[in-house]
Amino acid sequence: MEAWNQAWNSAEGRQDWLTPDPFVVARIPQLQAAGVQRVLDLGFGVGRHALRLAQAGFTVYGVDMSEHGLAYAQGWAARASLTIQFTNGDMTTLPYADNFFDAILTWNVIYHGTVAVAQQTIGELERVLKPHGHLLCTLLSTRHKRYGQGTEIEPNTFVIAGEGEASHPHHYVDRVGAEKLLENFDLLICEDREQYGTDKYHWEIFGQAKH
Repeated sequence: MEAWNQAWNSAEGRQDWLTPDPFVVARIPQLQAAGVQRVLDLGFGVGRHALRLAQAGFTVYGVDMSEHGLAYAQGWAARASLTIQFTNGDMTTLPYADNFFDAILTWNVIYHGTVAVAQQTIGELERVLKPHGHLLCTLLSTRHKRYGQGTEIEPNTFVIAGEGEASHPHHYVDRVGAEKLLENFDLLICEDREQYGTDKYHWEIFGQAKH
């Protein structure tokens, strides 16, 4: 999305997206214990989680639509002497073979669109993930303060015209909705938490593919 692409082009726009989320960092020992080697960071932004995962010893790939994010992440990885295979791409069509990854991280990404877009993206995650592979993701909660604002273009999907990033469709779910979208995963952790401000609730999820 162009709003994020422009944000990643300035130090001010990047400043809140440089520190890895504590929930993600806390899962690293679990991924290591599970023998995870190859990880995809889908929607890597400016690279904060991809770099942290690479520092932990994983082989990391990253996909994001933002050209400015890609440039910054590549430079950051180079400065840190880390090898990460970053690329520009769309979350609904991933450029990887079936069963390629041991784990996938997609943080604050897959709810940007209609439910059909979320379903298509999750289908791609399932395709490139190995059997019983791990998933770290967020979904946008119906407890979020923006839920119900703007125009409802389909059930639980809203667009707020003229509000930058919020002018793109956002799909919200409750616990039942989260379980339905991720029906092919066992949700080992699924917690509705505030992120980046009061009443900005997101489902923070650590799951494992059922098959």
